[in-house]
Amino acid sequence: MFFSLLSIYNGLKTKIGFAVLLFFVMVFSASSVAEEHNLTAGRILKLVNEDRAESGLSQLSLNPTLSLAAFAKAEDMISKNYFAHESPEGNKPWTWFKALGYNYVYAGENLALGYSDPQDLEQSWMSSPSHRANILSPYYSEVGLAIVSKNNTSLVVQFFGSRSNQVSLIR
Repeated sequence: MFFSLLSIYNGLKTKIGFAVLLFFVMVFSASSVAEEHNLTAGRILKLVNEDRAESGLSQLSLNPTLSLAAFAKAEDMISKNYFAHESPEGNKPWTWFKALGYNYVYAGENLALGYSDPQDLEQSWMSSPSHRANILSPYYSEVGLAIVSKNNTSLVVQFFGSRSNQVSLIR
C-alpha cells in the first residue's frame, strides 16, 4: 500500500495533492485503530512531552510527514509480517523518512506491539534504555506517530526527527 501511495504522491507533487494524500492516509489510519480507542497519537504525544518536560527538554511537535512515514513503515511491517527496525529486504527506518522527503539531521525510531493503553506503552518505552534515549534526546524537535491494528493487536511506530542541528532544551 505504501508504494502505491508514494506513486500517487510522486504523480501529484503539489502541496494540495500532498494534503489530499495525507488526509486520505490519516482517515484510513484512524479507521484502522477504531478498536483501540485509548491508544491515539495525541495521547502518546502528550505523555512523551510530559516525560521530556520533566527532564528539562522542549516539547516535540507532531510532524505530518513523519507520521505518514511512520504509517508507511507500519503498513510495511504488517504486509510483510515482521516486527523489526530493519525490513526483510534490508530497509532501515530512514528509508521511509527519505521516501517522503523528510531531510533529517537526526532521526530515531521506537516500535511497540500489543499495547492498548498509552500509559502502559509510554511506561514500557521509558523502562527501556534505547527507547528512553529516543524519547529524551535533546536532538529531536519533531515526532511522527502511526498506530495500526491487525487481528486486534496494535502496532505503534514512533519516528523522531530534527531538520537542524540545534539541541532542544527549554532554557
